[in-house]
Amino acid sequence: MAHLEVLKSADLFQSLSDDQLLSIAELGHEKSFQPGEEIFKKGERARSLYILLEGFVAVRVKDEDECDLMGSTFNEEGSVLGTAALVEPHIYNVTAEALRRTITLVIEAPQLEEIMSRNANIGFKVMNRLAHGYFKSLNTQRTGMINLFKIFRSQVHKSEVYDTYREIA
Repeated sequence: MAHLEVLKSADLFQSLSDDQLLSIAELGHEKSFQPGEEIFKKGERARSLYILLEGFVAVRVKDEDECDLMGSTFNEEGSVLGTAALVEPHIYNVTAEALRRTITLVIEAPQLEEIMSRNANIGFKVMNRLAHGYFKSLNTQRTGMINLFKIFRSQVHKSEVYDTYREIA
């Protein structure tokens, strides 16, 4: 099955065996998006995971009253988008937009959760990889914030803000 190789490359599923991956690959269906088309939107009910097969996707953090900030971009086959579908309250916290023609493998979260609940080993491995991804992202954001506070501290001498953040980081 062609999607088996893509799932093997997806960070979320890397620790699964071929048999375990096969049960997940059977859930997937392909979906295409045109440039400028939203794959999912911040605030929407998160029902699906999207594994990038080809294309280029921007993930943005935006509310109506906020600046439109690009959080990150994805163009590698196997990149996983929409992991909020696996975590309560199942609401997307970012918007994903295709920057050029994009093809994804869509896996409906309720079906994946059913497999994960029937096979605790799969569930544990997937959720462990999900947590690893969130911690990696959190650490990247922390580094960025610390660097921002360093700049802030050197420019306006607000050492209390920096020192407080450094103590909790």
